[in-house]
Parts: sequence; C-alpha cells; structure tokens
Amino acid sequence: MLGAGVIAPTMPLYARTLGAGGIGLGLVFSAFSISRAVFMPFTGKLSDRRGRKVFIVAGLTIYSLASLGYLWSGSVVELTWVRAMHGIGAAMIVPIAAAVIGDLSPAGKEGTWMGSFNVALFLGYGAGPLLGGLVLQGWGLSTAFLVMGGLSLLALVMVACWFPEPRLPAHHRMKPVSRLSVVLKESSFKGLIAFRFTNAVCRASVLAFLPIYVKRLHVSDAMTGFLVALNILLAGAVQYGFGRLADRMSRRVLLAAGNVLTAVSLILIPMADSVGDLIALGVIMGLGSGVAFPAAGALVTELGRNHGMGNLMGYFNLAMSLGMILGPLASGGIIDLFGQSWAFLFSGFLGLGGSVLAYLWIGKSQIKVTSS
Repeated sequence: MLGAGVIAPTMPLYARTLGAGGIGLGLVFSAFSISRAVFMPFTGKLSDRRGRKVFIVAGLTIYSLASLGYLWSGSVVELTWVRAMHGIGAAMIVPIAAAVIGDLSPAGKEGTWMGSFNVALFLGYGAGPLLGGLVLQGWGLSTAFLVMGGLSLLALVMVACWFPEPRLPAHHRMKPVSRLSVVLKESSFKGLIAFRFTNAVCRASVLAFLPIYVKRLHVSDAMTGFLVALNILLAGAVQYGFGRLADRMSRRVLLAAGNVLTAVSLILIPMADSVGDLIALGVIMGLGSGVAFPAAGALVTELGRNHGMGNLMGYFNLAMSLGMILGPLASGGIIDLFGQSWAFLFSGFLGLGGSVLAYLWIGKSQIKVTSS
C-alpha cells in the first residue's frame, strides 16, 4: 500500500507531460478502478478454490512490473493500458489478503483481526502520498515510480519466501462458493454493499476535489497533502482499538455511526473558513473510518464463512471500486451545474442514506456477535 500510494501525487503530473487533457486524465485514473472492479469478483472466487498465495504473488509481480511500464509509457494511451494492468494486480492483492485474515480470524475476534489488518492498509495508503511528494520534490517523477517498484518487489519477496498458504479445515475447503444471486438474498450483504459504495463515494470526493477546493484558503501544496492524508492516517491509527470494540458491541451500530461521521464531515466542508476547520473535519472523518471499517470487515468475514471468503471480499471491494469510479463522475457533473460546494453536499447526503440502509438491512440479518 505504501508503494502504491507513492505515485498518487505523481500520476496527474506525469499524464500532463504526455499531453493528457481533461479526458485523458479521466481515462488514466479510471482505467485502474475499472480493471480492478472487473477482475476482483473473479480473483476472489478463484482464490477460494485455488488458494490465496498464488494470487497475491501474481498481483505483487504485476505491481513491480508496472513501475517499469509507467517509465516506458510514451503516450496517454500507453499510460492508460499500464494503469489498467496495475488495476488487475490490485484485484489480486487487497481483497485476497483480506480473505486470508478472514480465514485465520477466530470466531468472536473478527473485528480485532480486521482492525489489525486495516492498520497496514490505511497507514500505507495515507503515508504513501506524503512519501511520494517528498520523492517528487527531491528526485523527480521517474524516481517515484522506481520507489513504487522497489517497495512492491520487497513485498513480493517477503510473500513468496516466507508467507505459507493458510491451512484450512477440509470441510471449509470443500464448502461451495455461492453465486452472487444467492449472496444477494442476505440482507446483511446488501447493507454492507450500501456502506462500502457510499463510503467510497465520500472518500473519492475528498481525494478528487479537496485539493482544488482548499486553494481558496491559499494553503501550500504541503498543507494540501497533509489535509488529504490526515483522515486516512488517523483512521489507520485507531483501527485496532475500534476493531476490539467491534468484538464487544453491535457491529451494525458501529458501522452506521462511523459512516455517519464521515458523511457529516463532508457536508460541513463548504462551511469551513480556515485550515483549522478543515483539520477538525479531517479528524472527524478519520474517526468515522476508524469506527466503521473493522466492524464492516468483521461482518464480511462472518458471511464469508458461509459463502466463500475470497468471494465475499471480492464483491465487498467491488462496491468500493464502483464508488470510486461513479462518485467523481457524478460529483464532477454536479460541480459543472451548481458549483464545487455541492459535490461535497451530494456525497455527504449519499453517505447518510447509505448509513441508514446499512443499519436497516444488517439489522435484519441473523449474524451473531460472540462476546469476548
């Protein structure tokens, strides 16, 4: 995640050097999310039958090679293809790594295990752009891609050499993987998808539009990067604690409450008049993610035991990818029609709606939380 995050501040600048206009930038950014969304359900389901390690190794191999692909790209079209391949690699890593954690987590401890896993995801994703900005400023565009490749290669070596294929009980390995039509009959699954999709729309609004919006406050590029990364880093710092809490109280309450905090912080962004206001909202958003994600991961893990762990993690992350694709498109159209403030309002109110749906649908499920 650190390696992938390093290139975040680099991509728009690199695409510009290749002559990308507005449409070109859109293609470059969307190619990653689209290919990831297409492949995640398949890789997740196949990992339930073929094993986890082979997919994680393949994904990290693609990540390592992608760094060279970025350097060798000579046009926007070539860069778009590299981004699409990078997205295929991503489809083999995060959802399947999450499935491994789900396989290993003991009953009643799902929140603690998922919270621990999310620490790495959020801190890597949040610290990556900060490191990328320093690399970009000190050594230039090409070095940022090499750093991504080096970190991905290091992860590949560690997984290939030292990560054992998890040994699952025979009855677990033989359990059939449910079709999507079967899983959709679970009201709790629909609630989790509503949460993941609307939360992704909220987070995409921050990543895509906050850096532009804060310029009205005349802040530096360094402060802009800090404001974007703040909520992600804070969310990572509190994942473990809230993961343990998710093993002791209602997970649907934590999930819905956390998503409400994220949504409300977005709604309040147009009212922020200072950097201090934006920092406070970033703290609220980070706490919201810290509360919601371990509970959501625990609920997906419980469902995965019945329908295929990789299968469910793939669909859960597919909802995230769709939110990251459709959210900026819808918000961009709203900005053109009504102004930038309305993009945050739209995403925030959509997040509130997703919180309500998640609470109601998960409340209908038969998932039990084992006290610990």
